[in-house]
This record gives sequence, C-alpha cells and structure tokens, in this order.
Amino acid sequence: MYPGPLDPTPGGQAISMVDFSRPDFVKYPRFQRAIEAGQVAEMEPGDALFLPSMWWHQVEALSPFNILINYWWNTSPRYLGQATDVLKHALLGIKDCPKQEKLAWKAIFDYYIFGESDNAGKHLPEEAHGALGKIDSTIARRLRSQIINKLNR
Repeated sequence: MYPGPLDPTPGGQAISMVDFSRPDFVKYPRFQRAIEAGQVAEMEPGDALFLPSMWWHQVEALSPFNILINYWWNTSPRYLGQATDVLKHALLGIKDCPKQEKLAWKAIFDYYIFGESDNAGKHLPEEAHGALGKIDSTIARRLRSQIINKLNR
C-alpha cells in the first residue's frame, strides 16, 4: 500500500502515498494487486460499515455534501497500550542495526510475539511466566515502568 511517514496524519494512522483516483503504477507497481483484492461498498444515508482492525481503506465522497464519522474501536484493554508505540521503539532500537542483528531480532519477535501466544513460556513453570503469560494490568504496569526507566537513562 506504500505507506507514508509515521508522523501524525489527519486520522492518526499511516496513510498510503498512492493517489487512489489516479494511481501511478510506474511509481507504485504493486498497488495493482491491492486494487484487484479491493472491495467497494457504496453507502446510503444511515449506513454503517465495520472495518476490522488493520484493514486499509479509502473513502470517496460521491456528492458535494457528506458526513463521515470514524470511530477506532479497539477490543484490547487500554492497559495493553498501542502497537504503534512498539513500532516507534523498534525504529529507534532495531531499524539501523546490522543485517545479522536485525535477523536475530526478527527471530526473537517471531518467537515471543508473533508465534503461538503460549509457546514461548511453555517450558517454564507457571510462576515464572511473567510477561510470557496472560498480561493483566499489573504486569502491563510493570512492563511500562521498565520501559520508562530504560528510556529515561
């Protein structure tokens, strides 16, 4: 989707740099695949559309007067924080590392974060799971405190 900068945007999320009404397929050749996979929903007054979290979407007005109400629904508890903060921290700590280090960090993230949620601590006794177990508000507060302490050094 050729995301733009991570600096704040009107909606607070990264946006595509492609002009959807006149896509430049020379500059953005893989965007053709996005168009092929895309779906169109023409809305009528009073209609609502639910888009699952992390789905890219584009809104286009078909008449001169329109109202769009957008609500970012998040089913995760607030104490878990925002994944965009993790992304920014990874940019700071990993992005410019040598390739071999980045590959090692990718494997670590795959193991702890993107693998099955109970796999990383399966070999540990339950009392030693800590953040590898179910994260509740107490564990989240402890992790956040550790991160803040590291950042403030």
